[in-house]
Order: sequence, then C-alpha cells, then structure tokens
Amino acid sequence: MQDVSFTVNAGEAVGIIGINGAGKSTLLKMITGTTEPTTGSVKVTGRVAALLELGMGFHPDFTGRQNVFMAGQLLGYSVEEIRALMPEITAFAEVGDYIDQPVRVYSSGMQMRLAFSLATARRPDVLIVDEALSVGDTYFQHKSFDRIRELRKQGTTLLIVSHDKSAIQSVCDRAILINEGKLSMEGEPEAVMDYYNAMIAERENETVRQKITGGGKVQTVSGSGEATIEDVALLNEKDEALDVVNVGQPVKA
Repeated sequence: MQDVSFTVNAGEAVGIIGINGAGKSTLLKMITGTTEPTTGSVKVTGRVAALLELGMGFHPDFTGRQNVFMAGQLLGYSVEEIRALMPEITAFAEVGDYIDQPVRVYSSGMQMRLAFSLATARRPDVLIVDEALSVGDTYFQHKSFDRIRELRKQGTTLLIVSHDKSAIQSVCDRAILINEGKLSMEGEPEAVMDYYNAMIAERENETVRQKITGGGKVQTVSGSGEATIEDVALLNEKDEALDVVNVGQPVKA
C-alpha cells in the first residue's frame, strides 16, 4: 500500500473494490489493527466488528458455541453478554444442533453465518466485511444485507469489499478503487464500479474512456467498438428507469 489516504465519516457506508491482489484485504487488516502499517497511521473511533478471512478467530476443534464465547470476547463482549445473546446468535446463523459440534465439520457457509451473526449481534460503531458473505447462499446473503442496512439506519459506519455491483450501489454512499496498492479512484459507487469493470476490459486490449452523460453523471465506456448498444433500461411500474432493483420488485425492459 502506498499513498492511500481517505476519511470515512460516522454513519457512512464505503465500498472498497479492486482486482485480486490490489491490496484491499491488506488495507482492511491495517484498519482493524491485525496488521501494522510500516509508515503512516490509521485512526478509528468506536467499537469495530470485522469479518475478514473466513473463520478468523475460530478454532477448528472447538464447538461453535465455544468459538462464539472465545471470539466474542475478542470482539469486546463479556461472558455474560455472550451467554445472553447466544440464543439470538444461534437462531440468526441457522446452524441448529451444529452449534455444539466442532467447527471443523462446518461448511464454509456455516462458518460465515456464525461469524456474521456474532459480529452483528450488537450494533458495532464500525462494521468491516471483506467478501466473507460471498461464500454464503443467496438466501443468507439477502438476510445479511438486510441486517447491514438496518445497522446503517442505526448509525453504524460500514466498510465493505465486494465485486457485486448491485450490493455496492444499493448499500454504499461512496466507493474507493484500489489498484496495485494505490487509490485509483474515489466517488459515486456507480461511476467507480463502471471504471473498475472497464479496467478489466482494458486487460483484454479493449479501449476505455469516460464521458459525461446528459444528466451530469460520469460514464465509463469500454469495448472493442465492433458492436454498440444504443439503449438498455429496466423500468418500474411507473416506467421510471432503475439503477438498483430490490429482490421481488416487478420490473420490465
């Protein structure tokens, strides 16, 4: 990481995107304090809950219940708090009787569900999620993002790494693009995601350019130019164009 500097205000949701190896996970580890920067500094105010590497803080030979007590104390919970929250944590994670089985017999999705349920059992001041939700099934991803949106309404600051454009656009106020350890772009989620997708296209020797649309938005255009699409839109019931579509929402093209 070099020359990366940004501020996230209280209650703001920021998406961090970039190709694999760009430095996203390293950045989040420095923010949470699991990795120390060699130069520069990181200042975080409030209680931080983080979902970084899947199963971080879980011991494979301990049961799910034992791991909740152990990892929960690392998050700052008291034993009494964890005991009181255990029924809610278990219910949200939907691991059933596996809560008393060793974590080594869990699937990756089960580990993620339990870790997410623990991290969000009490509203943290700052929630950091690093692609951990990508291992879950679609049902639990929607359930998790519903909880994330609720935490945001309550004032939690959110940092999330995801390659899911709809997730970034629907949850985040702002997005940051990390490339080769540097901050390449910062701005509205739609514009940053478009530029990121264009970077991927550029690797395939396609052209990349940005233009300002009639509405004043920055649009990134990429491709070889062999074919063009004049217009594509998803409309709601009032024939209004949609940038983000919620689950179960009626749309038409």
